Amino acid sequence: MGRRSRCRRLQQQQRPEGAEDGAEGGGKRGEAGWEGGYPEIVKENKLFEHYYQELKIVPEGEWDQFMDALREPLPATLRITGYKSHAKEILHCLKNKYFKELEDLEVDGQKVEVPQPLSWYPEELAWHTNLSRKILRKSPQLEKFHQFLVSETESGNISRQEAVSMIPPLLLNVQPHHKRGLLLRMMWTTSAATCSSIKPRG
Repeated sequence: MGRRSRCRRLQQQQRPEGAEDGAEGGGKRGEAGWEGGYPEIVKENKLFEHYYQELKIVPEGEWDQFMDALREPLPATLRITGYKSHAKEILHCLKNKYFKELEDLEVDGQKVEVPQPLSWYPEELAWHTNLSRKILRKSPQLEKFHQFLVSETESGNISRQEAVSMIPPLLLNVQPHHKRGLLLRMMWTTSAATCSSIKPRG
């Protein structure tokens, strides 16, 4: 399927008014706007704070700044998967339609930054933006972009994961000629070694 026809098909996949956003438990859209499907998370844990304060790894006077940084929502990141030609189709659709629609857009007083490729990920197949998943899920201005991400994630063409989780596969550098059994044994051996170090045998 060509790029234009694919983009056109995706654009036509509009949910009816009031339909549920099932992919992320997201919410309902009605006359009152968007309602989140999840309760607001209270990002506070006294045991966590006590533990790290006892470790004294955070300099005095920087604790509040440290906690504020931990409470900041992670930016939305995505990785394009699939076969090379198919991945290029998805990338073309993102760059030439959906990313362009984000230019000069503001959501809740926050200027939306057009997604940028992660410089260390090859072939522009991983991108990040300043939008949190919550804003993506709840903002009517981002509905089409969110629908596209949901649809392609469900199809296995896009993976929405934290940038840090994209690093291990790159470092592992798996090649087509590598044996899957060997890779699985390496993972199992690492796991077994970790377990034995925690609980000695005998």
